Amino acid sequence: MAKELFGRLWNIRKETASRPGKWTEGFNNGEKHHQAYLRSLHKERKEVDSAIDLPLENLEVVVVDLETTGFSASHGDAIISIGAVSMKGDRLLLGDSFYTMVNPNRTIPPHIRSLTGITDEMVISAPDLVTAMSRFFQFVGDRPLVAHHSRHEREFFRAGLWKTSRRPFTHRMLDTMLLIRLLSNPLGNGSLDALCAMHDIPISRRHHAYCDAVAAGTLWGKYLIKAQEAGYRNLREVYQELR
Repeated sequence: MAKELFGRLWNIRKETASRPGKWTEGFNNGEKHHQAYLRSLHKERKEVDSAIDLPLENLEVVVVDLETTGFSASHGDAIISIGAVSMKGDRLLLGDSFYTMVNPNRTIPPHIRSLTGITDEMVISAPDLVTAMSRFFQFVGDRPLVAHHSRHEREFFRAGLWKTSRRPFTHRMLDTMLLIRLLSNPLGNGSLDALCAMHDIPISRRHHAYCDAVAAGTLWGKYLIKAQEAGYRNLREVYQELR
């Protein structure tokens, strides 16, 4: 069962270590390659996002979850793991998945170690931020991203891309709550735990980035079906309804 759940994970090992100094200093050739890829993303993004008009049953997305050292990217908190799973329509593609730990180059606070199970020893040989993010966005390609309460992921991707490559975060980021609020009346803040419990969605390991991404993806899939049943054909119609 564990093999089926985790599918083809990208178990990435750290190739290089980031070094202090200016953002362009201290990068070896491997790091420069990853940095160059990240800098190229903004130039290669299409002016028109074709995903907005795709039929919902054909919409291809990558559902992502991050574990971090805290909740403030602007105050020095850092990514410690990235988990993601591909979807087409409401179908999880577990064989097309991504997972890596990330070396934050700082001590992981005790409450985060307790929450995530990730320790300083576990990330010391993990990829640095520029390597992990380059590999992640190579995996994503042009597909939109989906996250539950996506502000967290958006802010850390924005800060990470600016830190590593001085480029903006340009991928379309969808929030599971977009459809949930459109099609239901969630109680409270709509936590992942509460919504998954409501829909009998198991979370095999809470606060593991990949397991949370799978749970969020399952939730997204259920509401994508509800959206189609309610007559919505694509994201454009969803956005128009929410204006």
